[in-house]
Amino acid sequence: MRRPTSITSPSESDVRSEGKDEAVEEKAAMERLLQEGDQSTPDSRRFMGLIRELAHFRSLRDPLASLCDDMRLTPTQVHALGWLGMDGPIQVGVLAQRIGITKKTITGVVDRLEDMGMVERGRDAEDRRAVTAKLTERGCEIYRVIQLMTDAGIRRLMGLLPEDDREALFGIIERMLARMKAGAPPR
Repeated sequence: MRRPTSITSPSESDVRSEGKDEAVEEKAAMERLLQEGDQSTPDSRRFMGLIRELAHFRSLRDPLASLCDDMRLTPTQVHALGWLGMDGPIQVGVLAQRIGITKKTITGVVDRLEDMGMVERGRDAEDRRAVTAKLTERGCEIYRVIQLMTDAGIRRLMGLLPEDDREALFGIIERMLARMKAGAPPR
């Protein structure tokens, strides 16, 4: 169980240092990818094609898109609220990783959500240098709306499949997760 955090802001040197380290890591990762070159497989290309095709159906995104418009939230802010609602208070760097953005970018996202009264910052009780973010009461209300809208979209999507296909899909995802958790190599 995590201890409560106090609400203080990070020092400028902490933020500058994190930004430099992150930039170096990102550059090294990009260089590795470029050196390795295209290692796609027929399966990976097929899967990406199917995901792209699914993404063209705006109806799958509409519930959250309307929330973004109504609440004047960006998709990244909605994503941040979703992770904070699922995970509870977490370090801002971890939140950036969950969303897939840089630590520098997450600072602006959290700033805006804090200005809107949906998020508050604090210090990690175990590592006082680390900044945490957590939902406020208002943020919890918005998270609940996000949950309900997401569920409605998923129900529509699942409604496109007969029960046996849904069970097959769930089984595939559950097996993938089990293998990922076990660190087992793919078959």
